[in-house]
Amino acid sequence: MMSDTDLLARMHVLAGLDLDNPALRQRLDEITARTAGRLGLPISLVSFVLDTAQLLGGTYGVEGWIADAGGTPVEWSFCANAVESGQPYVVPDTSVDPLQSVNPLAFVDGFGSYAGVPLIVDGTVLGAHCVIGTAAHEFTDADLAELRTSADEIATVLQSYRRDGH
Repeated sequence: MMSDTDLLARMHVLAGLDLDNPALRQRLDEITARTAGRLGLPISLVSFVLDTAQLLGGTYGVEGWIADAGGTPVEWSFCANAVESGQPYVVPDTSVDPLQSVNPLAFVDGFGSYAGVPLIVDGTVLGAHCVIGTAAHEFTDADLAELRTSADEIATVLQSYRRDGH
């Protein structure tokens, strides 16, 4: 479980970013579209993990209630696992994964596979950059390297949208 100190650090960094800026959202959407295309999967996200919710800062291929809500409850968040561990989180087949097979995003919304890497700004894990498949999918080291490269680019973009002038 993420410590209160980690959560407070994450909230502090997030509060210093202009996450409502339409130009930022467009840039994050462009990166997620590129990542999905490079990895051949239908969905890609930039997520920010809060205490009770996961907010989507950039999306590609997201539809329905998740798009309308702009996020999910944190307890359903695959990305929260990458945030908590600070490491890539991979689920090749949600239907057989002990943790994710009971996740409504898997058995109701059709998330069949997931790979995400932590999104780090100022040494703090804010969320994750991920790809999601609608069927089982094996992820390679090259896939994770592509996600990491894109996550690093996202971190640089986020730093250019600071409200706090740092």
